[in-house]
Amino acid sequence: MDKKTTQLYSFHKSQEAKFIDFGDWSMPFSYEGTLKEHDIVRHSSGFFDVSHMGRLEIQYSELEKISKLICSEIIDIENNKALYSIFINENGYALDDVIFWKFEDKLILIPNASNLEKIKNHLENYNVNFIDRSPDTVLIAVQGPETINLLRDNFDIPEKFCTSSTENYLYARTGYTGEDGLEIMTDNENGTSLINFLIDKGSKPCGLGSRDTLRLEASLPLYGFELSENITPVEASLSWTITNKSDYLGSDVLNEQLSSKNHKILKKFTIDSRKIARTGTVGIAGDTSGIVTSGNFSPVLNKSIGFIMFENKPSLNLIEFDIRGNLIEGEIVNKRFLS
Repeated sequence: MDKKTTQLYSFHKSQEAKFIDFGDWSMPFSYEGTLKEHDIVRHSSGFFDVSHMGRLEIQYSELEKISKLICSEIIDIENNKALYSIFINENGYALDDVIFWKFEDKLILIPNASNLEKIKNHLENYNVNFIDRSPDTVLIAVQGPETINLLRDNFDIPEKFCTSSTENYLYARTGYTGEDGLEIMTDNENGTSLINFLIDKGSKPCGLGSRDTLRLEASLPLYGFELSENITPVEASLSWTITNKSDYLGSDVLNEQLSSKNHKILKKFTIDSRKIARTGTVGIAGDTSGIVTSGNFSPVLNKSIGFIMFENKPSLNLIEFDIRGNLIEGEIVNKRFLS
């Protein structure tokens, strides 16, 4: 079966992007190389085509219904705010981690690409009305320390984790790289002009290879790895997202985990070498074992980093990894990889 492509596929081809199969999608993995693009975003400005992610428009009349499906408070947050939250199933597990953009008259819900149909079905099952804007729009994430200055003359820049709009664009000062920037949604016919504008301003195209190393350095989870239908937000060390004081789907499970402390737990780790503990690697800390959910080399820290899911809270910070038959020492870290 042919893979899906975004509306900007011809641009990626014209830039001689290297492509990768990402679920049902054929997506640009890199243009000039993952390490170079990682450096671009960390030190200047790069942009990603993330149009494979969903864009669902929801009216305010559906807020009460939405509130019963997510673990975060959404009704009382101010207009023109962005909200990171998680859809929970009846067993307390994560259906998807998403971003809501709250405007004066509507919400834009952005699910992960692999979960779009699942979330649409979930909303329909609970009688939440929405319009799927994904086929008619593109979504571009512009990230890096120089990004805001590059865009300031053409965009009204909101505060961090806030939204804004123009005649042609809906956007939020959000992103998934640990850097400042905007995520911009626009109609398909404006997509090419938007990326040409970004290039003219000095931002450069980047692919999913650097997006993954950037999000890992920024201590950000990836659905299907740190979150899944077998992992709760509490287990994923995302208890800070649980701000919904009302009853919602699965809230009894999450409340029990929060009070009992009896659950799996996700931890961050570093290895002071270039040896990478990749997804599926076994790690042991004292008498507690765990499985690496994500692992890679950090270009900024010059060491290997990752997430590991333990069966229960480890008693030691020292981890022994079995990497290709060799025991490699790592250490649990209790702060973000990058401050």
